[in-house]
Amino acid sequence: MNKYTNQQIDDTLNIIESTIRNCEKIQPKFKEGTPQLSLSRNRIKALYISKALITSQENDYTQEELLKSVPQVTSIISKSQKAMINAKEGTGTYTRLKKIIDAMTISLSYIEDAIN
Repeated sequence: MNKYTNQQIDDTLNIIESTIRNCEKIQPKFKEGTPQLSLSRNRIKALYISKALITSQENDYTQEELLKSVPQVTSIISKSQKAMINAKEGTGTYTRLKKIIDAMTISLSYIEDAIN
């Protein structure tokens, strides 16, 4: 799949890795059995799947795992879009959210390609 430039792929991988780190860092604050912990675990798994697909690592993920990762990545896009409404264009927050949206959109396309 060569529909993205090397720079776009590099940027996407950096955002994915940063998001994984942030999710893993916050995870210990959630109590076992809470929806927040479950969401965090599912999101991390989806991000690892995205990273593996983008870097062409062996895709040993099941169809079910791939399908479950779609709503997680879609949720990141949606939440970032909602937050972007309140951010002023040209600010650091706006730029950060735009990069996250772009990266997750690329991630989602890799997941969808793997599903199909």
